[in-house]
Amino acid sequence: MFRPTARFFAATMLALAPAVARAGPEQLYQGTVGTARIVMTLSEDKGEVFGQYFYFSSRLDIDLSGSVRGQTLDLESRVTGDKLHLTRSGATLAGTLTTAKAKRLPVRLRPAGAPEGLPTDLPPKLSGYERWHLTGLSLTAQQAETVNGKTIRWYREPLSGIRLFRIESGYAAPALAAVNHALARNQWQDVSAWFACTGYEGGPGTDVAEAKRPWLGANHMSYVWNASWSCAGTAHPDFATAGHSFDMRTGRELKLDDLLHFGPAPIPAEESDGWYSYRSKRFAPGVVALLKRYHPDEMTKPAEGDEDGCDYSDPEVWDFPGWALSEKGLWLGAYFARVQRACDAPDWAILPWSALGLKPGERP
Repeated sequence: MFRPTARFFAATMLALAPAVARAGPEQLYQGTVGTARIVMTLSEDKGEVFGQYFYFSSRLDIDLSGSVRGQTLDLESRVTGDKLHLTRSGATLAGTLTTAKAKRLPVRLRPAGAPEGLPTDLPPKLSGYERWHLTGLSLTAQQAETVNGKTIRWYREPLSGIRLFRIESGYAAPALAAVNHALARNQWQDVSAWFACTGYEGGPGTDVAEAKRPWLGANHMSYVWNASWSCAGTAHPDFATAGHSFDMRTGRELKLDDLLHFGPAPIPAEESDGWYSYRSKRFAPGVVALLKRYHPDEMTKPAEGDEDGCDYSDPEVWDFPGWALSEKGLWLGAYFARVQRACDAPDWAILPWSALGLKPGERP
């Protein structure tokens, strides 16, 4: 369901993850460069060392790679041009950082323990380094507004500017608590991703990261997250659109397979080989057939030789669509290869509620 969002998080880490993944266990440090506080993570493997660090003033990741010889580490950032020469003494590191403008600053690092002052409702799978990213941060409550007779309030993280809403009224209290807990986790995950995406000039690499105004139905809630970014180390700028939807009677986050099912056989377990086969052989062709029924003009195959045409009749672009719910029904967002990314997520690709085969009372 969250393929576009997963792509976003993966892309923001792309500059760092390949090198770190082939290295050994991560070592986490905290300390100072000059008088500025930093946190650094390093991994060593066969004389090579990889990692990243951030200043508390910005929290944006700065990549590192280099070599280790005995107790000496020489590292460089391809984003900032900073060079570090560090010497290990027991569990600590000390040395100098030389900036791209030849300014030299002393570096002192010690092992970092568990961060304190963390926000509540954090995503459970954040690494220790990612948790340090978020220590001491909080959300600022903003304006409330009414959507379909229900009250929402927006919350903003000041350093990144990431905003997301909470629902204050209109549904049963247990469901509201569960959904707002999930929304808080989503927001902190998006804040973490923002810090992980540093641009080529050393500033923020995320251009857009925002939620659209949510749709609040009688039994369901849905919102769409839009993001675009150009992180240092990635080949090209990219963008994604992803939806998050909830059953407002139970507070449970919905999956696309809960709403759209093709064939009599049970859907295989998500992420299993059978599930991937189901998505390509039954699900995607089924989506194409439904969209042709409700949107025949848009689903017409482009004329031969039309390289700029968007072929929405190709089942492969519907294997793992983004999706969201609305008053009109289920919106599906096609996903194309890079050369045709402008074809992604067409607004018209909506299946009416009547097409979903829901039982009486299941519709909004």
